[in-house]
Amino acid sequence: MRTFIVRTLIAAVAALTMAVIVAGPANSESKDDPVAWITQYEHDAAAADLAGDVSFYQKNLADDWSDGMSNGQFQTKKELISDLTDKTHNITFHETLANIKVRAYGGTAVATYTETYDALVGGKRVAKTIITTDTFVKIGKQLKLVAPQLRCRKSVMSAPVQS
Repeated sequence: MRTFIVRTLIAAVAALTMAVIVAGPANSESKDDPVAWITQYEHDAAAADLAGDVSFYQKNLADDWSDGMSNGQFQTKKELISDLTDKTHNITFHETLANIKVRAYGGTAVATYTETYDALVGGKRVAKTIITTDTFVKIGKQLKLVAPQLRCRKSVMSAPVQS
């Protein structure tokens, strides 16, 4: 009986090891497959938000990236990076993505998804569910996010954080 358990355990470990080798790292999707790459990008962006990883956006946003904000103003990449480095006024506490759909058109692609987040934005606590459309363009050999569009679906809470 003991020999059977040991052999079964060895076989299971071997099978798992082979599965990991064949699958490779989760974020190593081929850039030849823009749908897989962008899907992974969106998940990596959410993880970067939670980790406060500003370098992710410095690397992956086009230099002329812009975002239309709910206050009627546009935000540039430089302004976003500045906001993200201000950890006293801008922190993501929770973020989840759902219903990611990516459509590729040669060197351009569009991703749509639903995002639910709880964050400190400009010093105010905000929790919302939004729908997003991200537009990517191949610049050189890399897809870069050039423009997001966000629409609020449901505001859960919006109140200033008490000091």
